[in-house]
Amino acid sequence: MSIFQLFSTYLQYYLPINFYNFLNLTSSYWTKIIGAIAIILLGRTIIVFFRSQKKWPKNHTININDIQNIAKTKNKPLPYFSILVPARNEADVVAKTIYKLTTLNYPKNKFEIIIITDQKETLQKHKSTQINTQINVDTTQEVVHKTIKELKHTKPEINIINLDVPYDFDGKFGGKCLGQEVKSTKGRALNFALTELKEHFEEKTNFFAFFDTDDHPDSNCLLHIAKANLLDQTKKVFQLPVYQCRNFWHISAFSKVVCLSQSFTHENFLPWIMTWLPFLGGTNLYVQKDILFAVNGFNYNSITEDLDLGITIFLKTKTWPHFLPVPSSEQTPPNMKAYFKQRKRWAMGQLEVMNNLKNMIKNKEGDPKIIKDLYKKLWLYGPAESTLFFLLTISSFLVLVSRIIKGIFLIITLQSLAVYFSPAFTLRETLYAMASIVGIPMIIFSLILLHRYKKYIETPKSKLFQAWELIKFILMEGIVIPLVLFVYPLPFFVALVEHSLGMYKNKELVWVKTPRTQEK
Repeated sequence: MSIFQLFSTYLQYYLPINFYNFLNLTSSYWTKIIGAIAIILLGRTIIVFFRSQKKWPKNHTININDIQNIAKTKNKPLPYFSILVPARNEADVVAKTIYKLTTLNYPKNKFEIIIITDQKETLQKHKSTQINTQINVDTTQEVVHKTIKELKHTKPEINIINLDVPYDFDGKFGGKCLGQEVKSTKGRALNFALTELKEHFEEKTNFFAFFDTDDHPDSNCLLHIAKANLLDQTKKVFQLPVYQCRNFWHISAFSKVVCLSQSFTHENFLPWIMTWLPFLGGTNLYVQKDILFAVNGFNYNSITEDLDLGITIFLKTKTWPHFLPVPSSEQTPPNMKAYFKQRKRWAMGQLEVMNNLKNMIKNKEGDPKIIKDLYKKLWLYGPAESTLFFLLTISSFLVLVSRIIKGIFLIITLQSLAVYFSPAFTLRETLYAMASIVGIPMIIFSLILLHRYKKYIETPKSKLFQAWELIKFILMEGIVIPLVLFVYPLPFFVALVEHSLGMYKNKELVWVKTPRTQEK
């Protein structure tokens, strides 16, 4: 008797019946229900894709002469833009972003660039230097100062300002310094700029533009905003898409899959979401000055100050944000750990916004019908959908494991169980197992997305490096895909559990920097 026969005999007699039920999980009613839900979600994706593509015109050319003619016809001046970029611990990317902003295709006397750094970074370096005199790493402030000095010689017509948020600024719009350290948040940094330059903004600014420190906007973005506002003065808030894929060639295989899916989401789902939810994303964001001042700037205590701002603007001014198909590029977290941390923070912030709406209903603030409607939509788009996706991924993962084990089991027991498992059945199940491991459809789709967004991806200098990374991506994706499907909704589900248990209350919500890939 061969070793395979001995082993298969052992398996037949000693394995519990539940093991065989697990092997046949693919054929169970539960799996069929999961498959039906997956097909429904796929159908939704296809419908949203075709609907959203109508918002992306094939011919999207624009030039300053057209905008000036529109302004002349409307008897309105060209809008003046104040571009605000909060930058804390961003020495690796801030210089390139400043240079990118100076190339925007808009009259140079009609926009300014304001980089908002954090004094704590300088204080921390000073403290570290006292301990170790060998430290010689530039802070964000130092990089900004060097960059501004260089640009004064090459582009003196552009006004670039650096504001340093004092360590003790209270964070409020129109706030003050308290004489004691205050936690850093993005909203606090932006509110300091709005407070420090309020008179300047009231005199000159028509629109605020907000970008993350690693965001590279489309060169014509200000032209598009100016045109949309000049043609329709009721359009006062704009959210444009962001493709987080620029550092594609320098991140893990997991992050590569994530960045392509995020880009697809912003291209297709963002315009759909903005038809029923006043969603703001915090970067590639444009808000008219009067609107922002009317709501007293940002919520400095929120970790998702952008979503909070969109809800607040709508509730207080009845202004709805508008989508324009003018994408910018940005980096994505370089690894799974950074992704989990970033997405969990986003999810926690959304839950806090929902909690604020619940308190407004409880305290009878504002229109209860509108607030309840927003709460329901945020609940459906947040916790409900995240929980559904998480349960689906767990089920899909179990089906995957079942197929793999069944394929191995079939090979081992093929000799003694040939009567029960026909050759056709064995071949089919083996192919199922291989397809589950390799994930061929997902690999093909990822390559299509890679081609689609390649103009937003920074091309490596070495073609050999790029080719090797592409080969690694294809090979690794077969292994990574099941992991991605499981991990992708995990931070949102974990945030929901922690928030439900009140665990977040023991944690200080601060301005957490997402790790960057250095750019030159």
